[in-house]
Amino acid sequence: MKTIFITIFQGVEAKNILRTKVFAELMKHPDIRPVLFVRSPERAEYYRRQFSDPRIRYEAVDYRAGGRLERFFGRLKFHLLRTKTTDLRRRMDLDSSGDKFAYFSGLVLNRIMARSFLRRVLRWLDRYLVRERPLAACFDKYQPDLLFLAHLFDDVEIALLREAKRRNIPTIGFVNSWDKLTARCIIRLLPDQLLVYNDIVKREAMVHADMKAQDIEVVGIPQYDLYVGYTPTHRQEFLRRIGLAPQRRFILYAPMGETFSDSDWDIIDLLHRWLGNGSLPPDVDLLVRFQPNDLVNEKELAKRSWLHFDRPGTRFSSRRGVDWDMSEEELRHLADTLAHTSLLVCYASSLSVDAAIFAKPVINIGFEIKPAERLVKSPTQFYKMEHYRKALDSGGIQLVRSDDDLLHWMNRYLQDPAYDQGGRARLVSEQCGKLDGKAGERIASAILEAVRGHNKHGQRILEE
Repeated sequence: MKTIFITIFQGVEAKNILRTKVFAELMKHPDIRPVLFVRSPERAEYYRRQFSDPRIRYEAVDYRAGGRLERFFGRLKFHLLRTKTTDLRRRMDLDSSGDKFAYFSGLVLNRIMARSFLRRVLRWLDRYLVRERPLAACFDKYQPDLLFLAHLFDDVEIALLREAKRRNIPTIGFVNSWDKLTARCIIRLLPDQLLVYNDIVKREAMVHADMKAQDIEVVGIPQYDLYVGYTPTHRQEFLRRIGLAPQRRFILYAPMGETFSDSDWDIIDLLHRWLGNGSLPPDVDLLVRFQPNDLVNEKELAKRSWLHFDRPGTRFSSRRGVDWDMSEEELRHLADTLAHTSLLVCYASSLSVDAAIFAKPVINIGFEIKPAERLVKSPTQFYKMEHYRKALDSGGIQLVRSDDDLLHWMNRYLQDPAYDQGGRARLVSEQCGKLDGKAGERIASAILEAVRGHNKHGQRILEE
């Protein structure tokens, strides 16, 4: 029996691993025993009800960084990455806190330390100087053959990675989002092999994570495997299910979320007004899809009894964050929504790529009806982030700068949905890597090759 440690600490990890072909392919092999690491016993029980094969084990880890050196390196990682995105986030923190000393001292420290050579030295020190072993008992208990880390930026996963390296256990990391490598911090310790979405993320891994090209494999995006050749629910049945008239078209609006925007309700009201006064075609309705990882202002929602909306996901926290999950049924509902919508309108969102896969026109809003009081609440700031700037440069997203511009492009796309299709094809090609429905299989294959190709000491087993 081969034992594989897999981290499922975040909703996006479950979405990319448990809800895709990755886990299904691994479970086809009777000699594979997955040990899933989750945040709490409640989360373990939640997943156990859905994934109940007797081979699967669950370990609930309530990790808190303990020693001084562990905390020191945990803080230092934020100073070792220099991108346009981290500079923007630093300005957002200044705007929220007003602490100019923290801003300028952090800026100076970042300019001095965000260098490849220093990152390599500090990773070496991080690995060998931090002596705490909070997860050693799990390794003693299961004697794993491989560690698969589906989110490398949390310190609990780094603690697992450090323990695996102490024991010479092979490790594979997966960068599970298009913004992770440029958004907040470096990867503190590097796995033996890194799996990434596309060539863009591969280049970022070489520049910002200092990984060697031969240790990085482009695998595609497993959550998009569902979209390839997808057969949606019949249109009339789907529209009845969401409460819309079967003979009408609908526009999909995806709010930015309460955490990062004060503009969502203004945009919803603007679109509703246009639908009511004839500014948009008379056969068009509005559907709003809230984020699975953010909260919804119930008071604002109650004011709009006319609103048709989806609230996907199961939330395990009263705050916005990573502690959520989407069921297989909800993921298929999203695919149905994208297949049947006429147009996506949103601020900066990965849903722009989802819609482009279904060849749907995508409009991103580049204005705010009333200026945000704080920078962190200004959704237009996110277009300056490196990962999203690359998406915009593809030509697959129409960024509008005014309400008149928004109305013009909505009508243009409703009249001619194929307009800008070439740009959307480039967006999909650049961001999705290999979009063939086999990304999950490639990830599972990499895991199986590693677990069968190494012994307990990380050495290649020579075939006779």
